[in-house]
Order: sequence, then C-alpha cells, then structure tokens
Amino acid sequence: MSDYDAIVIGAGPAGSSVSVRLAQGGLRVLLLEKSCFPREKLCGEFISPECLGLFDRLGVRERMLAAGPQVITKMVLFAPDGRGVEVPLTWIASGRAQALGLTRSRMDAILLGRAREVGVEVREGFHVSPRLHRQGVWSFVEGKADGRTVERFAGRLVIDASGRGGLFAAPRPHRRRSRLFACKVHLRGVEGLGEVGELFFYRDGYGGMADVEGGRTNLCFMTTEATLRAAKGDRQALLEMTMLANPAARERLRYAVIDGEWVGTGPISYGRQPSVPGVLAIGDAGAFIDPFTGSGILLALTSAELAARVITRAFTTGEFDAAAIERRYRLLHRAEFGWRFRACGLLRRLAFSSVTRNWLISLLSRNQSAAKLVALSTRQKGFQL
Repeated sequence: MSDYDAIVIGAGPAGSSVSVRLAQGGLRVLLLEKSCFPREKLCGEFISPECLGLFDRLGVRERMLAAGPQVITKMVLFAPDGRGVEVPLTWIASGRAQALGLTRSRMDAILLGRAREVGVEVREGFHVSPRLHRQGVWSFVEGKADGRTVERFAGRLVIDASGRGGLFAAPRPHRRRSRLFACKVHLRGVEGLGEVGELFFYRDGYGGMADVEGGRTNLCFMTTEATLRAAKGDRQALLEMTMLANPAARERLRYAVIDGEWVGTGPISYGRQPSVPGVLAIGDAGAFIDPFTGSGILLALTSAELAARVITRAFTTGEFDAAAIERRYRLLHRAEFGWRFRACGLLRRLAFSSVTRNWLISLLSRNQSAAKLVALSTRQKGFQL
C-alpha cells in the first residue's frame, strides 16, 4: 500500500489544479479519476476573465490560448419576450476583460497534463469507494480500476473534488430540494455569436450559448422536472418547451444542428454541500453556484488555490490534523464566497418568478448602473490568508 501527503478525488478543474499546486509545494499527491480522458462534462464551458490569472499561476495559460478557444468580450441577457440587456465583461474584470469559450474535454486535459508534468501520480478509470477509513493521522481510500482487485491508498489528507454532490458528502439537513435539471449539447451552424455569449430566460428556466473551439457552440440549459416529464424523452420537444420558447433563442438556433452527445444531470442543489469531517471538499463538491453567473470554473479554480495555500502552510509548519485543516479551509471559503452565494440565491428567486423576472429585465435594460451592480454582486475580489 502506497502513502501520500494528499489524495485528490476527481480530475476536473478543481482537482487537477489543487494537485498541481500541492505538488509544486513539494507534497506527494495522488489524483484519482473515475473517467478516462478526454471526456464530456455538463458545463457551460465559459471561462471567465478572472480565470486567466489563475491559469498563469498554474503554468497553463499559453496552452489554453493555443487550444483555439473562442474569445468572448460581452454577454447579452434575454428576457422571455426576447428583449436583451448587454453586460460588457469589463464590468467584472479589468484590462482586456476577455473570457474564453473552451470545451471541458480540452481544458481538463490540459490541466491533467500539467498535473502529471509536475509529478502528480494520476490514475484514470479508477472508481473510489465512498467509504473512508481513518487511523491516527492517516485516511485510507479504496477503489477499483475497471473492476479489478481492490486497491488501498493512505493519505494524510483527502480532498474531494469529485463534482456536484461530492463523493464524501455528508447527508444534507432535510429541506426541500430544487427540482431543476440541466442539459448540455454541442451544436454547429449557430451564426452570429462570435465574441458574444448569450443567456436566455423562458417560463421555467434559462439557458446559455457561447462558441467554443473547432467551430462549435455550447448550448447548456436548465428546466424543471415537470417540463422534462412533459417532453417524454423527445429532445426536440424539450427544446421547444425551453430554449426555443424565447424568440431571440429561436432566431439564433434557426440553422443549428446537433453535433455530439447530450449530457444531463439533476436534480440540482445549490449552495454549500456538507462534507464528512476531515475531508476538504472543493469546487462543485464543496459548493454549487448558479450557472447564470458564469463563474463555475472560476469557483473551482479559486477554491483549489485557497485549499492549496491552507494545506501547504499547515504541512510546512508540521500540522497534519486533517480536521483542523478542513475547518480552517471552510472558514476561509465562507469568507471568500459567502456574499456571492447569498446574492445568487436572491437573484435565483427573482429569475424564476415570472413577475419579478420580467420586472428585473425591464429595470436592467433601462438602468445601466443597476445592471452593473447585479453583475458585480456575483463576484468578490481576492482573498488573504
């Protein structure tokens, strides 16, 4: 049985980037991923401008740009009746304020390659058991690769970066869950987007479109369980009841054709996900933020950087108490992200009410200052340790 300073579960943007940072700090890191890359993930594939600085610190910015992403300079939000509100990205980021449209299959492969490059031991196709064992300062993780013999690894610290829901998530308190579901597919033949990302609201949800590399467009949208049931598995009917119900989206998708597999998930729970004591949950495993913010990848990369700083500082000073490290990270995560989650919760309630949604879009279309304030409410600059 091998032992490590840190065992990371999940090789998405949070898992790979925290692995890179810990390995660069001299720690022995094992990264376990259930899929074999490249693979599709449900994601809007919108890399916000703030991510470029994080890519710099990971040593992958030039590789991301060399992958041929679509540069995005502004967003447009469309009310259910097709009215649009423009949101320049300069409102949330200084300088050139360019976002990128890049598929998760490409972005994640670059980050995973960087992890291998800096000495992280990577195991793809490895399915981790949700049972975690502890003995003293060590945590023991078990799993199988392609149904083979069970393997066991020991780590001073376990980091759950396994995505929404979390492999080592603690049971949530009993409360009403969202009955929202999300779908994603790539398209070809979508004309006129270019440097513009678009977000469309409709009766029971919203969806976004943005070009990515290779001449394709990402379409990602959310709707209710009731609408999914009404569609009865007919994807065209589902589009008619959701995205195509918005006149602006219908026009944009007039010549679009499906190019790739559909990916879906749900029901979706927002906010923080409680984890078992002593496990650091980062990215979506720790907290899921509303997709309309366009900051899911940003949260993943930022939470990974925050976790790596906490862990590296603790290990440098000889502190190996996983529970104490996890508590320290959780407090700093709350300080960094608390406001934006509260703001997103309020905006979500407004967006899913037909009365307040129309009022909000009308207000934003007439008042640029209000539109800028709403955009900034889902962001919070920097953190200090």
